[in-house]
Amino acid sequence: MKSVGIDIGTASIKVVEVTQSNRGLFISKYMEQALGQSPGFDSEVQILEFLRTLSESYDPASTKFVFGLRQDRVAVRLKTFPFTDRQKILKALPFELEEDLPFSPETAIYDFKLIRTVGNTSEVLAAAAPKHRIQAAVQLMQDGGFEVDILSAEGLALANCFESWDAAPPAKAAGQVSLENSSQRKIQVRLHLGHTRSLVLAFEENSLVGLRSVAWGGRNIADSIAKKYEIPFIEALKEMQTKAFLLPNKEGASYDQIVFADTIANSVRELSRELKITFLELQSELSAEITSVETFGGVSGVLNLHTGLTQFLELPVNKGSFLSAFQGNFERSPQTEAVIGVALGLAIEGLKKPRNPAVSFLKAEFAKQNHALKKFWEDWGPYVQTGAALFVLFFIYASLRESFALQMADQANEVLKTQARSVAGLTARNANEAGVKKYIRDQRKKATEMQKVVSYAQMNSALDVLRKLSDNAPAKNLAKLNVKRVSIEDQVLIVEGSASTMQETVALEKALSNAAIGGKVERLNPTVTALPNQVAFAFRFNVDRGVK
Repeated sequence: MKSVGIDIGTASIKVVEVTQSNRGLFISKYMEQALGQSPGFDSEVQILEFLRTLSESYDPASTKFVFGLRQDRVAVRLKTFPFTDRQKILKALPFELEEDLPFSPETAIYDFKLIRTVGNTSEVLAAAAPKHRIQAAVQLMQDGGFEVDILSAEGLALANCFESWDAAPPAKAAGQVSLENSSQRKIQVRLHLGHTRSLVLAFEENSLVGLRSVAWGGRNIADSIAKKYEIPFIEALKEMQTKAFLLPNKEGASYDQIVFADTIANSVRELSRELKITFLELQSELSAEITSVETFGGVSGVLNLHTGLTQFLELPVNKGSFLSAFQGNFERSPQTEAVIGVALGLAIEGLKKPRNPAVSFLKAEFAKQNHALKKFWEDWGPYVQTGAALFVLFFIYASLRESFALQMADQANEVLKTQARSVAGLTARNANEAGVKKYIRDQRKKATEMQKVVSYAQMNSALDVLRKLSDNAPAKNLAKLNVKRVSIEDQVLIVEGSASTMQETVALEKALSNAAIGGKVERLNPTVTALPNQVAFAFRFNVDRGVK
C-alpha cells in the first residue's frame, strides 16, 4: 500500500509518495509544482488542473491519499485527562476546548494526538477544525479527482518527520512523572517558515507538545522589497529567492547592500516579535523553558537568517535537518529538505498504525464512504431488492398461513366437540381431543376382546382333541396301550401310560405325529409307574384347537 501526501501551499504544491517495508520508510517519489504569484492570478484553477492530472496516475484501490488543512484553520491545545480511553477523550474534547475555540463547538470536528500516558492519566494535543473549512477542503479534493482517506493538519503532520511515528506514545507508571508539575520541562522549537505563514512546533524529547501558526512568511519579505524599491511584486519575489541576505555586521558592506539587508531585517524583526509572543504563550502553557530553535521551510534559505534570528530572539537558532533519516530515490538538496517536510509528514500519516493513529478530521458527516460496498450495491442492488421483496412476501405468506391454520384448527375443534357429543355421547367436559382419543382406545379394546371371545367360542374342546387322539392311536390288535394321564393346556397335550413293548411305544409316537402340529412329537421322561412287564411312555406335542 502506497501513501501519498499532498501539501497545497500558497507558493507551490508538494507531493510525496512513500512506502513501508521491513527495512523502514522509503520515499519513492517527490515532486513540486510552483503556483503563479502574479496579483489577481487565480491559483485555484491551476491547483485543480494539477490535481486532476495527478489523480489519473494513481490507483485508488492501492493508494492512500492524505491532505492537510492549513494550520491557521485548526485550533490545537494541550490538554490533560484523568483517563486513557480514546473514546472517552473524544467525547470530552468539545467541553474541554469550548473556552479556547474562536468558533462555536457545535460547528467543529475534533480529534487528538496522544503525547504520553502516566498511569491512568493522558496528555494530548487536542485539535478542532470548523466544519466549513473541512467541507471546502474535501470539495477541492473531489473536484481534483481524489477521494480523501485522511485529512490532517499541517503542523501535526510535520511533527512526523521528527518523532517515532511508528511507535506507541510513551507510557510511564503513576508517580514516575507528574503532568501537572512540569516546571523542569525543556523544549526545543522547530520553526517552519513558509510563503505566507509559519509553523511553530514545540518538542519535548522529540515529542510534539505545542503547536502554533504565525501569520508571517516569505511574502512579507517580498512585499517589503517591492515597497522599498517600488518594483512589481513578482520581481521582488525573485530578488528575495535569489539574493536575500542579512548582514551580521555592516563593516565592508556597500550602501546598497546595507539598504537591502536592512529592508529584509526589518521584516524579520516583525517575525521575531510574533515569535516572542508565541514563545511566551507556549512557555506559559507548558510551564517550560525554550532551549533552542531550528528552522525549516523555503525562507530558511535566506543567507545569515539564523544569525539574525539568534540576535532578535536571544536564543540559539540553527538550520534544521531531518531528511537523512529517510531512504529514497529522489534528488536531495537543501532546498528540497527545506520544503518537503509537510508533504512527507502527511504521507506518513497514511502509514500510521492503530497504536499511534493518524489525526484526521474526516469524521461524522465527513467520514469516508465504503466505495466497495457502494460498487457492490450498484452491481447487486437489484438482486438484493428482489430478494428482500421475496422475503417480505414469504413473511406475509407465513403469517397468513399461520392465521389460516389457527382458524382451521378452531373450526376443527368445534366440529370435534359436536361429533364427540352426538356420536360418542361424551359430556361437554370430555368432548375434546383427549376425550375422543380415550373413547377410540376403549372402543378398539372392546373390539379386540370381542374378537377373542368369538375365537375362543369356536375352539375345539378337550373331548374333541381326545377323539382326534383316539382316532390316530394304533388299533387294538397292533398295540395294547394303558393310558394313565392326559393333560391339555391351550395347544399343549401331554399323554402318559404304558405299553407291552417298546415297539408299541414307537408305533404310538408315529401315530401321534399325525395329530401333532407340524408332525413334531417330543418324548418325555414318564412320571407314572408302568404295570408289570410293560414299558412306560410319555409324549408332548401341540394340537390344533381351532383358535383364530
